[in-house]
Amino acid sequence: MNIDSRDKLEKWLDQNYWFEDGFISEINDSKNGLEIIVGYQTVGTYVAGEKQELKEFCLKPIGITNWTYKKDLFIPTKESCINGIDLTENGLGLKFDTPNLFELTCKSLEISEPKITQTYTKPWISNREIYITATEKEVPTVNYWIEKLEAYGFKTGFRYFASELIQSEKVPYPDYSGYFIQTLNKISETQKGLFFKFIGIENGELRIGIENGDENKELFNSVQLIVSNWKKTTINSGNVKFTGEEFKEFLEKGKYPERIEKMKNVW
Repeated sequence: MNIDSRDKLEKWLDQNYWFEDGFISEINDSKNGLEIIVGYQTVGTYVAGEKQELKEFCLKPIGITNWTYKKDLFIPTKESCINGIDLTENGLGLKFDTPNLFELTCKSLEISEPKITQTYTKPWISNREIYITATEKEVPTVNYWIEKLEAYGFKTGFRYFASELIQSEKVPYPDYSGYFIQTLNKISETQKGLFFKFIGIENGELRIGIENGDENKELFNSVQLIVSNWKKTTINSGNVKFTGEEFKEFLEKGKYPERIEKMKNVW
């Protein structure tokens, strides 16, 4: 399909939902010209291991008048969502709304027939956040975390943002959301630590959200190992939902739950 007017381009974008939460999987700029592969998910969810259907188009601009893409600022991949694709303010062109905004204007645009791909949602793990649900009837005390982390070789304490060490008995309980746990030798050097985004009992379940505020990999990993040993626990990291046993195996061996590993062999 050849698009040579702004109205036609707007109609095509509208038919494809302006690629909201879509992706740019390839950008190839060679002697044969520029090709941009864009697409979006038509079936499935973003939960790891679920079946997924993707629709992709190959865009070939003719008579390029402006192209602001920079390779070092955006890496195309099917796994990273973009905000969408919009029209440029003037002329025949596309504005790619990614973490680094870039634009294309040209005289006309060749657009391929859609390519449909059957696949599955690839897993990804967050190195910054975990969300925990457990059947525990009580919120772990402040000293629980300090004692458990000491067994992993860390001397820690609690603080709020940019504060000095706060003695355990002065940290509010059971709701110490908004507080950080940090190694004692880093409290004077940092402002954060592992952040308790929320913690409490809700509908008979313990719910905790923890964020790695200072990207302390070792401390964060130890907290993850601690909660993976809890019974009847669900841990969400990235787009993967683990049981405690599954999460412990992932942390120790890098192996995803069996239901996800099986999908790798199907597709």
